[in-house]
Amino acid sequence: MMTRSEFVRTCSLFGISLPFQSAINSCSDEIEAPIVSGKFNGTVLIIGAGAAGMATAYLLEQQGISYQILEADTSYGGRFRTNDDFTDFPIPLGAEWLHISKSELPAIVNDETVNIDTVLLPYSESDTSGYFSNGNLTITEIGSAVNDDEDQKFIGSSWFDFFEDYIVPSIRNKMQFNTKIASIDYSGDKVVAVDDNGQQFEADKLVMTVPLKLLQLGEVNFIPELPNNKQNAIADANIWSGMKVFLKFSEQFYPTFLYFDDSGNREGQRLYYDAAYGQSSSDNVLGLFSVGSQAEVYQQFSGDALRDYVLAELDEIFNGKASETFVDIITQNWNEQAFAKGAYLNDSASTSISRRMAESVDDKLYFAGCSYTQFDDWSSVHTAARSARDAVRELIR
Repeated sequence: MMTRSEFVRTCSLFGISLPFQSAINSCSDEIEAPIVSGKFNGTVLIIGAGAAGMATAYLLEQQGISYQILEADTSYGGRFRTNDDFTDFPIPLGAEWLHISKSELPAIVNDETVNIDTVLLPYSESDTSGYFSNGNLTITEIGSAVNDDEDQKFIGSSWFDFFEDYIVPSIRNKMQFNTKIASIDYSGDKVVAVDDNGQQFEADKLVMTVPLKLLQLGEVNFIPELPNNKQNAIADANIWSGMKVFLKFSEQFYPTFLYFDDSGNREGQRLYYDAAYGQSSSDNVLGLFSVGSQAEVYQQFSGDALRDYVLAELDEIFNGKASETFVDIITQNWNEQAFAKGAYLNDSASTSISRRMAESVDDKLYFAGCSYTQFDDWSSVHTAARSARDAVRELIR
């Protein structure tokens, strides 16, 4: 079975010239079937109010189907929360870029009458890429590796803002928070979900959108047990750890991107990047993105110890400039987030894992999320939204 990394190499797109090498769709170029009204007119429970859960609810709302969203956390957003206090533009603590054409935004909204004014900015050939190896820093222009349809930055907003502006208004009153589902019984005519306080919720069908790591940890009990192919996919999944760090400096001494020998491999990824790129801001903010074993290095530290470790790493590269100009720091350790417990499915995983996770069960249980997809990429907001469209098409047919 071809892995995601092997698929990227086959498409001749694998490299480290752009943030996350998330351009697989440039090769796969799938054409989606339209969402058309079907015979289903029952009720639906949606577990989780992240990207997939909200996208599912939004589409069901458009179809006039009765639904309820049950979210364990205190608010919606899942892994694309933002910080609005660190600087004068939103800091994405989770999902940050659009990794595909801007046409994906109206596809999520699914309404030609809606004017989408979200501003996105692709990178430029003149932007700089630094590579630090064996004690030496080499800085070059990104050049022709830039593709306008990949890795675009949200300007003055974020993925969270996009959903809050265009998706949340029509579904907000159908959300119930602080409701952690402990068991799902799909043995009868109805699907019954029970939260950790014993409260029961009943519907004709259920869409599960919680992070795959939570299923792997056994935090939801299924009655009867899920089919063996689904259980095996859950057991086989290698969910990467996830850590983001943002540092504010009094001046910009760093390139647009900073890579290392281990910026992209089968164990994980890491890179520093100009988090203030394109923003109308005078602040200099450097972001650190890390997943997998690379993230675990940083996750050994917290508080002042993490700050000192990161500054020491940057000081070695930039001759002490980091400590000299340091202003402030914020961090997000996704392993410590109770309703995530990690980042996302390993980029080198077999495509069979996400495909098996996308399969429905007994015409009652449906799955949507960044790791539950029939597409050849995963672990992005646009993929989560696509998986929601797939689940809704099947559910309402």
